[in-house]
Amino acid sequence: MNRWPAVSALFAGSALAALVSAPSFAQGASRSDPPARIQFASNLALSHQFNSLAQVQYGDGSTGTLGDALFGLNAGAAFPLTQDGQYEVQALFGFLLSRLNASNGTLSYWDFPLEVTAHVNFWRFLRIGAGPVLHISPMMRGDGFASGSDVTFGTTVGAVVRAEARFNRRFGFGLDYNWLKLSANGQSMNASRIGGVLSLYL
Repeated sequence: MNRWPAVSALFAGSALAALVSAPSFAQGASRSDPPARIQFASNLALSHQFNSLAQVQYGDGSTGTLGDALFGLNAGAAFPLTQDGQYEVQALFGFLLSRLNASNGTLSYWDFPLEVTAHVNFWRFLRIGAGPVLHISPMMRGDGFASGSDVTFGTTVGAVVRAEARFNRRFGFGLDYNWLKLSANGQSMNASRIGGVLSLYL
């Protein structure tokens, strides 16, 4: 029986409970500010995975690691739970890609995360959130030298924790930790990662 979704849900729930239980440390908008509204939210992500998916040795003796650097783009919306926008729920969907290129082929890893996170805004410039992430059929694909490396991992639930510094109402920079376990063909691996995001809110 797969107990990982239950573990990730418990982890996310504990993190969210800790956030919600700390209103004395949070500061919402001033009375002169207009009521918070639903915002378009997006981010550019750059992550590093602790455990590599694959290693490739090139003809010159150097090596490349799949998962060492992952680039992603996500988009969705942030929904205020209070009039001052102190508490929010955010939903994002996107992709994450790691790719190794060689003259005789390529090897790529694709992930399609759907995350739903709860956030607390502290003092207008700090935003902290956590929640579950649904990873929809992550896959590894290769051609040429890596033509026999195709793997489709099972859809699974992970979790994310993110702290973000807001430069203003539209832009922010954040650091996050993603807990993730990938499984395929009866085997599994820890694919957790750390990373940073550049965020845009409209």
